[in-house]
Amino acid sequence: MPANRDTLRRYIADLPVGALPRSMAEEGEVVNAINVDQLPTGLVTGSNLIQFSPAVSAPVKSSVTLSLLAAQRVASNDPVVLDPDQWVARHNTVLQNLNWHNDGGGKVESEFKSINVAVHQAIIPFLTAALGGAAAAGSLIVTALQQLQKIDQDSPWITLFDKQSRRFDVTEYQFTVVEVDEPNRLVRLNMAAARLNADYGRTQVLFFKLTKEKARFEQVSQKFSADIDLLADMNGDLKARLSALTKSFIRGLPDELLLGTGQT
Repeated sequence: MPANRDTLRRYIADLPVGALPRSMAEEGEVVNAINVDQLPTGLVTGSNLIQFSPAVSAPVKSSVTLSLLAAQRVASNDPVVLDPDQWVARHNTVLQNLNWHNDGGGKVESEFKSINVAVHQAIIPFLTAALGGAAAAGSLIVTALQQLQKIDQDSPWITLFDKQSRRFDVTEYQFTVVEVDEPNRLVRLNMAAARLNADYGRTQVLFFKLTKEKARFEQVSQKFSADIDLLADMNGDLKARLSALTKSFIRGLPDELLLGTGQT
């Protein structure tokens, strides 16, 4: 972990996040850039659907989002990373080098309880259990998944989330609840991921109807925490390093979803 401010600044400046893929650069021309200084309480950054508690300040929202984006891009561009577990390990190492403390996690084999329903519906009970009270009924993440049937399947945030969740031979959706622990001056990340190993072809996996043969998945969980003031302090450096990627890899959730949960 970087020992001081100068070391951290150099680490961020040298992050090997890779260039923006040409196909995404072309797609990005028709998508409005999101303002990282005024992020909503619900958004997608690459393969991660994020829910912020109302207490999270704008600079900390930005630092959290950019930290997670940096971790994804470094892991995805590392030629040594050859499988999903190595990708997660590299992702988590980047977060730790950005002064996030690894508070533990793990991976277990699991099985969706519901079949003959779409993946986005089957995943809700898993998330409610994995994320605890933060993902209770009515939360932003759960509401977003519940409302997918009523939303245009080609919506920019759905397309980004689905495409970026595919790597190697799996689809791995990440979900993160971000909360503030004010007494300890910490920001806490409660992360859960569902890794589906089945072959779904080119179908958008979120809308794929599960069968008994494809009901098994791997449940990955992870918790991180970081000092609020340190996060706010490194926001400028993260924005400078990732400015070329934010337009293509960050999407806000639709207003109707944010308003439906009382969050904006």
